[in-house]
Amino acid sequence: MTLATAGLISRALGAVYRIPLTRVLGDEGMGLFQMAHPVYAAILTISTVGINVAISKLVAGHLAQGMAGAARRTFHISLALMGALGLLFSVLMFFTARLIAVHVAHNADAYYAIVALSPAVLIVSVASAMRGYFQGQQIMMPTAISQVAEQVIRVLTMLLLAHYLLRISLPMAAAGATFGASAGAVAGLIALLAIFYSKRGASPLLGPRPLPVAPSASKITMSILRLAVPISLAGTVVSIMNLIDLAVVPNRLIAIGLTPTDATRLYGQLTGMALTLVNMPTVFTSALQASLVPSVSEAHALNDKASIHARATAAIRITLLIAIPATVGLYLLATPIADLLFGIPEAGAPIAAMAGGLLFLTLQQTTSGVLQGLGRTDLPVRNLLLGAACKLVLSWTLTGMPAFGIRGAALGTTLGFMVAASLNLAGVKALTGAGIAVRDTLAKPIAATMAMSLAAVGGYRYFLALLGSNGQATLIAIGLAMAAYALMLLLTGGLRERDFELVPALGPRLARWLKRKGAFRR
Repeated sequence: MTLATAGLISRALGAVYRIPLTRVLGDEGMGLFQMAHPVYAAILTISTVGINVAISKLVAGHLAQGMAGAARRTFHISLALMGALGLLFSVLMFFTARLIAVHVAHNADAYYAIVALSPAVLIVSVASAMRGYFQGQQIMMPTAISQVAEQVIRVLTMLLLAHYLLRISLPMAAAGATFGASAGAVAGLIALLAIFYSKRGASPLLGPRPLPVAPSASKITMSILRLAVPISLAGTVVSIMNLIDLAVVPNRLIAIGLTPTDATRLYGQLTGMALTLVNMPTVFTSALQASLVPSVSEAHALNDKASIHARATAAIRITLLIAIPATVGLYLLATPIADLLFGIPEAGAPIAAMAGGLLFLTLQQTTSGVLQGLGRTDLPVRNLLLGAACKLVLSWTLTGMPAFGIRGAALGTTLGFMVAASLNLAGVKALTGAGIAVRDTLAKPIAATMAMSLAAVGGYRYFLALLGSNGQATLIAIGLAMAAYALMLLLTGGLRERDFELVPALGPRLARWLKRKGAFRR
């Protein structure tokens, strides 16, 4: 199993597990579940994200210079550092859980969900150090296996505990669901430890033999922090956007007269349902972003401007080919989809309001990959920070207006990603000349999307009247919409063989299959 495949599996599981979980917990339970995660994600970003990458880079650098002792010592120091940070933040999260629940989430029932997540911080921190050590040696299999093991056990545990503890109370069921992260982290760590000890005899770095003198602990620690802090800051921006929703949405909804229970229900619809659907295409765009960085970086190192332009243009094109119909389809069928997947048709309002965020989120990710490949890692961070600032202002203002309510928070998120994506696009245009050509990149997908929209709405109304079942009508309408979109693209020549080059794993094979079927017009 490759790291890319494991990442896709993990992200796919992470994208869909909220659907059955919502069926168990309902919107209020999902609200309690979601209230714990922004805090957890922010802490993990600080304590693991940057350090994990820093360990990998330092170990790889030491090994390239033949300094096995320095690599081994870097692992020992990083393991101690991650363990200490993980323990500190885990304890901090445990003892501030009630404060966060009452004064940030504005719902004391969220306390149990936050407490149940706190052990995961320590376990994930230690596991991240081990993953970084393996990756620094170019051994990717342990990370791949542990990621899949962690996600599978996490999802199974949260669904089982949520179902079992629901008979006690809804807050306990939400806590059982969040505890799945701790159980999954243990499974991932066990997988890493098993591989670590099984390979001790195969590598001098993993074995017990003493190695030559290495740099001091303080020097290694400073090297880790120097590399880790900028990366952690970049990851913190996304966590800040999620924390904005936690701090703003329940508070502003209560301010316009809703009860804490109703505010929690709507928060669950926003973050547990609308965001779940908006994030689904990122399973693809995250993989595309990961493939863009080395691809563009290689062309940049060779000063191959033509390749940079071609790859950036193709990446933006294929992102729009997916994001435009997905955005429009989600908007048009928001309520039927909410009823089909979650059994909560009222969630259609925030889903429709946030549908535009799907387009801008996917564009933001793809263009970030291009900018990172060009060495401008500062631009996506700056642009996302500006987007977060706009989101804060709009979410605070609109959510506190009775005419908007929860839809205001959804629109704030959409605006935040729109600002970040637009600034990224401007940066890509300035650095590479690549952008969105109206005729070449927009016209054909938009024409195909118009045909898709007619098929989706007309198909849903017809089959709902014919069959009397929302679920069946929605599934048929989605199938008709996809067929109409694909057919229109084929008729207009909207698909190009080279657009599939950057699609990880399946791209080239899919292009060959489509070529055999005559999908690409000459």
